[in-house]
Amino acid sequence: MIIVLNLKALLSTEGRTLVDESLPVFELERWQSLRENYARILLSESGVEPLTIAEINELIGEPLFEDDFRISYGWTKGSPELRKTISEMYRADINEENILVTNGSSEANLLTVLSTIKKGDLVIAEMPNYMQIYNLLKWKGAKIIEAWRKPEENFRLNLNRLINNIRRLKPKAIFITNPNNPTGMFLSNNEVNEIYDEASKVKSIIIFDEVYRGLEHEGRVDSLIEIGDMKNVIVTSGLSKAYGLPGLRIGWIIAEENLIMKMWSIKDYTSIAPSRLSDSLATRCLRGNVRNKLLERGRGIVRRNKEILGKIANDYKDVMKVYYPLAGAYFIGKFTWSNNSNQICERLFKEYGILICPGETFKLKGFARIGMGQSPEKYENSLKAMFNGLKEIKKEETNCLI
Repeated sequence: MIIVLNLKALLSTEGRTLVDESLPVFELERWQSLRENYARILLSESGVEPLTIAEINELIGEPLFEDDFRISYGWTKGSPELRKTISEMYRADINEENILVTNGSSEANLLTVLSTIKKGDLVIAEMPNYMQIYNLLKWKGAKIIEAWRKPEENFRLNLNRLINNIRRLKPKAIFITNPNNPTGMFLSNNEVNEIYDEASKVKSIIIFDEVYRGLEHEGRVDSLIEIGDMKNVIVTSGLSKAYGLPGLRIGWIIAEENLIMKMWSIKDYTSIAPSRLSDSLATRCLRGNVRNKLLERGRGIVRRNKEILGKIANDYKDVMKVYYPLAGAYFIGKFTWSNNSNQICERLFKEYGILICPGETFKLKGFARIGMGQSPEKYENSLKAMFNGLKEIKKEETNCLI
């Protein structure tokens, strides 16, 4: 399949800056939004396959909305019912006043950066990452120290390096995604405890994006809010990834009440309030048994797909080295013949209609992030189509060099 699109004008902002010269284009989001609606096979997503209304109806077991449900403005902080439900998900001393409901976890991250970081602040940011927070930190004029998960260390975070930097630099804040996107690695509870202890000694704020929590393939990751004192801890999360409900656009922030009030004041200038429809549906989906079923569904999808990946990837070692994840609905792969992952991924999309995310969008040249959250009934054929397309691209590109 060859996709013919006039992408020249659409792609003209890639790699440039937006609004002003200090705000970089969000390359990953731009990469996906310009192509995902044209893709024949979509392997660029980082969450599990979204649910249908029929599937949600079956899980909840009662009508989603009554006939007299009024589609009015809702609560700008999120309804008391939803915030109470979120607070009950955590084994920590929090209540609804410690929670701000946002338009997805992306708004949660935006409000967190805007309310905590100012120009000149020194911060530590885990890398590679989704790049939203990283770009916002650059826009705010923060001094960023990168804490890399390196391929040669199997993308595990080097705790000794990180702790030495915390002790030496005494950063204003430490930004970590746990589990990590795009590597699918995560910090154990003991590792989180070590980071928290060291950060507390130097009064650094620890900020965890936990949107992939719940998609651990084995075991369970505690929330940072269950480990640390809220005085120097902020957690963001949402329904998009583990729960398979990205279209609801519901995220949340957990923090001290004074900081939540500050974020709420900024939110008045962004999305104002979550959709009342989404707020009501999210409340039902996050209650007890329904929430557990959603998480079981998500983990079931990625476990089955990881098995499928393991069976297929061995036949394509000459095309891609696969780094098997421990969490999340995606994996990282390294191309064996070229570091120009942008070009490879563009060819894969244009010539075969298959969309994956190039490593350049994560500052990880030569790699790609590939989704693992598709329906298992489709995933084997999708993976084979991707690997076979890459095999043909490699053949053509290496023949050109002879």
